[in-house]
Amino acid sequence: MRYRDQIINKVEVLESSFKTLKRIVQRQEPIQAYMEELNKAEERLDEIKQYVKMEPTTANEVGGF
Repeated sequence: MRYRDQIINKVEVLESSFKTLKRIVQRQEPIQAYMEELNKAEERLDEIKQYVKMEPTTANEVGGF
């Protein structure tokens, strides 16, 4: 996997977003803070998807076209 390190890094950052979202809920912070962090998490997920799409596919992958 060519972009393994970048993907792992992005997943770890996404995990931290989930922890932040949980903290926001526990502290009952304003919904705006929750929505901002949720938007960041969605952007990070899109970045991860882009890295995965850039990976070359192999003949033995299930569901690949």
